[in-house]
Amino acid sequence: MEGKKWVVLVVIVSLGLFLLGCPKKAVKEEAFAKKTEETVGESDKVAKLEAELKAKEEAAKKALAEKELQAERERAARLKAEEALREKEQRAKEEAAKRALAEKELQAERERAARLEAERQARERELRAKEEEARRALAEKELQAERERAARLEAERQARERELRAKEEEARRALAEKELQAERERAARLEAERQAKEKELQTLQAKKEEPKRDLSGKEKEFEKTLEAKKEPGIEGEVLESRLLKDIHFDFDRYDIRPEDAEILKENAALLIKYPDKRIQIEGHCDERGTAEYNLALGERRAQSARDFLISLGIAPNRITTISYGEEKPLDPGHNEEAWAKNRRCHFVILPK
Repeated sequence: MEGKKWVVLVVIVSLGLFLLGCPKKAVKEEAFAKKTEETVGESDKVAKLEAELKAKEEAAKKALAEKELQAERERAARLKAEEALREKEQRAKEEAAKRALAEKELQAERERAARLEAERQARERELRAKEEEARRALAEKELQAERERAARLEAERQARERELRAKEEEARRALAEKELQAERERAARLEAERQAKEKELQTLQAKKEEPKRDLSGKEKEFEKTLEAKKEPGIEGEVLESRLLKDIHFDFDRYDIRPEDAEILKENAALLIKYPDKRIQIEGHCDERGTAEYNLALGERRAQSARDFLISLGIAPNRITTISYGEEKPLDPGHNEEAWAKNRRCHFVILPK
């Protein structure tokens, strides 16, 4: 705008100098006036143009400002969109990183779980191996203990058998001497009493008949208590009587207890009353121990009962023995009460 003002001033000054140089003053004044009017008109035009130009400049400035504002808004929107896109991409990257980290952690956890499972299985295998080894060692130890116990029992059995044979031999010798002495005394007594017996023959005969009749009645009563049964290895039927009572033994023993000695005395008294009866003594054991050992123990028990009856005056040829070991339990239970019942000697009457 300042440049245009200077142009207008230069034009006015030039016209003035031109007019001053003319020969005639009137013409110069007229021309100057005319030029002045033209200049003034030109100035108005210039002012008008300047106003229009200024208005246009203002409008252009406003349009430019609006355009720049719109461009700034668009730029801001674009930047905001780019920022949102970057944030979205960043979130996507973070989410992908989180997923990758989670998958990596999951994979690590799976590998750890697999490693722990492998270690657990290895420990279980090791534990089973140790348990198996411990069971084998315990079984070997128990087997060795059982062997030692069997050897000890066998040694005890042999010692008891030797002792028993010695006692039997001594008892036989004592019995033979006792029987011999009794026979001698009896012969002397019979010889001394022979004359008296001959004189009292009729009276003695009567006395003999009376006990026979009484014995016959007792035999009938005894016969009522007999029950027949079949025993393997014996021809015919054997008989059982509630009057012949069983005796019992302690664990792994065959010696006669005091209470069972009284039962054997009652059985011996019954056999003395019925001298025509022959019996068989059955030896039984509980289920503990081997079958072979129990058969031998049952035989020793039956033999102990036989020896005791012989010592009470029962003829040896009236008594036989057999061992059933653990084969014929009286009580099939598996406890101490059942075992105590099964450790016994049972008496049966053999057929004539």
